[in-house]
Amino acid sequence: MTRAINKLVVHCSDSSYGDAALIREWHLKRGFRDIGYHYVILNCYPSWKSFSDERPEPDRDGKIEKGRPLDQEGAHVRGYNADSIGICLIGKQSFTGAQLRTLRHLIRRLHLQYPGIMIYGHRELDSKKTCPNISPDWIRSLLN
Repeated sequence: MTRAINKLVVHCSDSSYGDAALIREWHLKRGFRDIGYHYVILNCYPSWKSFSDERPEPDRDGKIEKGRPLDQEGAHVRGYNADSIGICLIGKQSFTGAQLRTLRHLIRRLHLQYPGIMIYGHRELDSKKTCPNISPDWIRSLLN
């Protein structure tokens, strides 16, 4: 890895459904060269159809999908992409227990891989955002 990683930034998709492929599609339409996040943590609704038909896919809940490779700068928080990793939780205001357990596991793993990495909620680096719509202090407490 040639990038120095100092920050981990947690986001939410601000959608009730989705997966890495769908977010990649959204980001490409916005002119990004790829998905902006490095990791996506799924809920049980990977598509509009599963959500609108109320047909959850429980086996998908809490699964991690890889987005942009870690050795590549993300496109998830303007001004902070060069030295950060972006994690996106699928959801708006609430997240499943499986998603939060996966987030905890991933944060702990990345903290071991990058000692001293600082953890932020997107809104802490961009005052126009409310994302990830959960307390950044609570997210940081997942390391305990």
